Formats: sequence, C-alpha cells, structure tokens
Amino acid sequence: MNTEKNLVIKDFTTILWSLATCIIGIVIFINGLEVRKESDKLLLIGVATVIFVAGVIRTRINLGGISIDIENDEISFPGGAVTFNGIGQTLANLNQYFKRYTHKISGINYIKAEDNRHVSKDGKISYSYHLTFTSTSGTVTLGFSNSAQRDQVYSIIVNLNNMGIPVQNR
Repeated sequence: MNTEKNLVIKDFTTILWSLATCIIGIVIFINGLEVRKESDKLLLIGVATVIFVAGVIRTRINLGGISIDIENDEISFPGGAVTFNGIGQTLANLNQYFKRYTHKISGINYIKAEDNRHVSKDGKISYSYHLTFTSTSGTVTLGFSNSAQRDQVYSIIVNLNNMGIPVQNR
C-alpha cells in the first residue's frame, strides 16, 4: 500500500531468498521420505520441517518490506538488521530474523548510505547497497538489492528529520 503517509518498499531478491529456503526444506523432506533407515528418515524429515517453517516465517516477514509510516513517525523493517551493544543482548535476540522491528524516525540521529563492491575469485564484480542509521534504540543496517530503493528510504528519513546533506559527514 503506497500512499502519501505510508510507503512500503519491498525487496524482490530478499523475498526470493526466503522462498528458496522453503524450497530447500521441501527438497530435503522429499529426500527424507526415500531414505530406508528409519532413524535417518526421521532426522531428515525433522530438519526439513524446521527449514521449511523458518522459510515460511521469514518470507511472511519479508513480504512486509520496509514500511515508512509518516503519520506515526515510524520505520518498520524485517529483523536481521539490528546490531546489539553486547553479547548478552545479541544472544537474547538470536531470533531477530523471525520478527519485525520498529524505530521512531524522529529518533534517528545519524544515517549513512553505502555501496559495497565485491570481487569474486574469478573477477566478477557485484555490489550490495546498505543504509545504516543510529537512533537511541541502537544501530540498524538495512540491505537493499539496488541503490534506488536504498536512496528512496534515505531521502525520506533525511527529509522527515530535516537532516540535510551534511549528515553523512557527522
């Protein structure tokens, strides 16, 4: 739903990776049915079920995309992007890939858009696009499959907070 007060940006690549996890679970399940040894069969079916359910939950979360609710001053995004301050917080939030996080846009006091270049062993170049912001709640690094989506989220946050261009140099 894209309106003036609520913008949702969905990353097709992320959704496909989540669906691929579901397919891997199904393939392992089918292979598990063909195993003759009962204990191995139960193990494979159990692992396949866990992988499939994890893929379904992650797909459901990723389908929500990155939601910017201007009226309520909130940005909501799939888990996996939050950096925690200590090992205790990190261990307590290992399940972050299976939930959504919400931050107040007005609480964001630093934001940075970044292009990362990756060169494979055979010389192929690929890019990843990240948006990192820091608020009173912590640091978040959102990944995007293209720079246009990242720049759109960046621009909205900067404009809503009246941050201006020099915010990257803070």
